[in-house]
Amino acid sequence: MLGEAFSRLGKDKEAENWFKASLATRPDHVPTHLTYGKLLARNITRVIEAENWYTKAQAIAPEDASVYRHYGQFLLDQSRYSEAASKFERAVSLSTPEYEDVVRAATSLRLAGNHRGAERYYKMAVNLKPWESSGLSNLGALYHLMGRLPEAEMKLSPADTVTRENLRRLRNIINLHEEQRRIVGS
Repeated sequence: MLGEAFSRLGKDKEAENWFKASLATRPDHVPTHLTYGKLLARNITRVIEAENWYTKAQAIAPEDASVYRHYGQFLLDQSRYSEAASKFERAVSLSTPEYEDVVRAATSLRLAGNHRGAERYYKMAVNLKPWESSGLSNLGALYHLMGRLPEAEMKLSPADTVTRENLRRLRNIINLHEEQRRIVGS
């Protein structure tokens, strides 16, 4: 797709022209809707227009997990966490759950303050890829946020699966959470 190629090269005007030409000949082509929406979303003044392309793609292909995946990422990028979570949850429900979709659903739920929902999806992520250390560290960090410290420690104890980077991330999350508690408490 030429529009996508131009977009990757940073030639947004040319990309947009190709997306429009493609949509003129194939107005029901979902991948074009999604990639055009992604292009428009990079411009803060065109976010509403970008979202319109995602909703059009959803109307054309309401059972396509990739539509919900892309729309969810758009919403997550806009800090619309609850809405993003619902799109990622839908993507997970429409096909065999993909690890990345499950983690994005969990992360969106956590950012929206729905820790119980996030826990369910982080557990699913760990079950999908038990060797993936980020799943364990995310679940451990969530348990810490929920005040469930023994469970947090348990998820982070298998030293052979926890990397230094994940431990650094966990420490940052813990420090941020403690700082937020201090601010709220003062």
